[in-house]
Amino acid sequence: MIAFPCTPLDEMATTFAASRSRADRDRLCEAALPLVRRVAMTVRRRLPQHFSYDDLIGDGCLGLLRAIDRYDPSFGVSFESWAGRIVRGAMLNGLRRMDAIPERVRRDARALEQARWIVAQRTGSSASEREAAQMASLSSTKLDAIRQAGRLATLSIDRPPSGSAGSPISERLPDEQPDPATEASERAFQALVARAITLLPRRERAILEAFYRGGATFGAIGKQLGVSKQRVSQLHGRAIHVLRIKLKALRADA
Repeated sequence: MIAFPCTPLDEMATTFAASRSRADRDRLCEAALPLVRRVAMTVRRRLPQHFSYDDLIGDGCLGLLRAIDRYDPSFGVSFESWAGRIVRGAMLNGLRRMDAIPERVRRDARALEQARWIVAQRTGSSASEREAAQMASLSSTKLDAIRQAGRLATLSIDRPPSGSAGSPISERLPDEQPDPATEASERAFQALVARAITLLPRRERAILEAFYRGGATFGAIGKQLGVSKQRVSQLHGRAIHVLRIKLKALRADA
């Protein structure tokens, strides 16, 4: 039995870990694609405009496949947490392999330098950026891109930005997954809650199970138990109140 709340992704990952079938792997991969998109959006927000969202998705999908193949429920970590870290790492590795300056910007930069050389040959003096850009028929937008590329030329996500004594860029990219210590604390609390729930009367346990895990409404639960929706609401409120008391007692004994 897994020691964390079982989501649909966890169930599919556990099924694939046991079966290793191609069909189960494909289903899990398709269901986990929104996770890749969420991580890509988080990483993309911290990058310059010329970095491609599609490239992040591509690298993230490769990371997802590795996460799927290596996942084991006995690790005691939810699949989303496990896969999220590997997907994010794959995206960062892709950024490290990627040239920070697009080829079109490099072509414009070469044209700018060529124009400077031509102006210098004709006039005998160095040309300004504006003069060289005009000579090369480069717009102000392209000139700005060349300037930004010059600043990015020595940029590494593993080092602080130029002129900064802060942390590397890779450490500034937000990680939407909790760290292992946080997960361990959450799992301990969830186990405490599960133990406290077993101390509740059977009907109140059934109401909490149907409402929080099954997503049923008070009306649907009432029909199943043969009581009114209002009565279910009362029993739910009482169960939560008793649960808080029992949790407090269990925490004091821990």
